[in-house]
Amino acid sequence: MTNEEKIWEMLTKMQADIDALKKKSKVQDEETPEQYEARKKALIEFINTPLTPEEKKEADEFAEYIAEMDARKAAI
Repeated sequence: MTNEEKIWEMLTKMQADIDALKKKSKVQDEETPEQYEARKKALIEFINTPLTPEEKKEADEFAEYIAEMDARKAAI
């Protein structure tokens, strides 16, 4: 699998996660303070969840790819 394919796969997964969170938040028409705090806590836990070694490797590869693209763009 090429780096581009890995990046595309990772971005697709991230978009699916975002869509799921959006859908879940739209289900609640009236959010109570308790629901808000629970959702906030869950999101903070999700954000602070450490990456697996494979996810870390993919993130590093993605960062290197972006840096290469930025360097190419700057050279133009």
